[in-house]
Amino acid sequence: MLALSLLVLFFLLLSLNVPIAFALGGASILSLWLFGSVPLAIIPQQILAGTDSFPMLAVPLFILSGALMDIGGISDRLVRLAKVLVGHFRGGLGMVVVVAEIFFSDISGSTSADTAAIGGIMIPQLVKDGYSARRATAITAAACGMGMLVPPCITMVIYGVVGGVSIGELFAAGFIPAFLMALALMIQIYFQAVRVGRKPGRRAPFPEIVDAAKDSILALMMAVIIFGGILGGVFTPTEAAAVAVLYAILIGRFVYRQVSAKTFFEKVVETGKISGMVLLLVGTAHSFSWILSREQVPQMIAQWMLSLGGGKYLYILLTILVFLPLGAILEGVPAVILLTPIMLPIARTLGIDPVHYGIVIVACQGISVFTPPVGVSLFVACSIGKVTVTEVAKPLLPYLGVMALVLLVIAYLPEVSLLLPKLIFR
Repeated sequence: MLALSLLVLFFLLLSLNVPIAFALGGASILSLWLFGSVPLAIIPQQILAGTDSFPMLAVPLFILSGALMDIGGISDRLVRLAKVLVGHFRGGLGMVVVVAEIFFSDISGSTSADTAAIGGIMIPQLVKDGYSARRATAITAAACGMGMLVPPCITMVIYGVVGGVSIGELFAAGFIPAFLMALALMIQIYFQAVRVGRKPGRRAPFPEIVDAAKDSILALMMAVIIFGGILGGVFTPTEAAAVAVLYAILIGRFVYRQVSAKTFFEKVVETGKISGMVLLLVGTAHSFSWILSREQVPQMIAQWMLSLGGGKYLYILLTILVFLPLGAILEGVPAVILLTPIMLPIARTLGIDPVHYGIVIVACQGISVFTPPVGVSLFVACSIGKVTVTEVAKPLLPYLGVMALVLLVIAYLPEVSLLLPKLIFR
């Protein structure tokens, strides 16, 4: 009754438009008060336990470093570099969005930030080049969904903390799947351009490419520092996030000269707001998951799964079918916080590598947050493109379909994700 009431109350509160963090916490308190045998004081204890983690410090630090670097024309520099690299292909401007997202995701670590930054620059340019606003918004949404696989990714950090999985291995595991999905999207954009008769763009001369690279090098160096330090064993992901903040302050203050004391304070306040929402979600979801675990719900699900047969292959498919809709409804990160403690132990029991499993989940979230009609990041893209979700759904679905096919490749070919972690860490 405790577990049943917990789930019923949670979805009831969600249906009443109660914010997710309060729905999780409220359902935990009410169900424990009605049917529990432990004092309610356990709820604040579990909320604190869910957030009292050194690796969790990486979340606000990565958010702050991204906020500090998203000034001084960083986005414009990265878009310019992407243009000189792929802008001369058929559909090149659409490909620029994908390549720019790979660059920018290294810095921001946030899907909504990527959508706002890249969309704000590229959607007007795509429309000016002859793309419809719907198509331009769809390309931007698909590219930003792919970008969730490019580390540093807040979802990877949270999955690693909640599931007790190496964040460094997760970062390394994201690269090949991200490039594979980016390549698939660029091929799709190319053939769409050929079909509608788009002409190739101007090929940038080599000096222009060198100049764009020089102009972007300081922004791209943040990725080198983060991943070089983590993969080289110099510092942990949390320490890497702290170094990234220091680097962003130095570059923003002394090179781009855009970070003043006032600007820094504003970014810290902005980071505090975002981090507060994330950490409250983590804490309340931890208390929610603790009650489910205490009632042995994961064990019951595991027994049911084993009785079905099909082993890990069926379980991965069920994971995708669970995370895609729930990631859209629960805004991505809450779904990871809520379901990881339940589903990851079952995956381990079935012999699924937790790093590979995490990349599958992150790829699911990249698709789900842009899935019509409820994907939260899709609303951000639509507001920038000045179109409705209904209008963008038709041109977006083919891109989501290609992403889903790549997701299946990632899910059923574990070496795509595990090649780099095995070479570096194991």
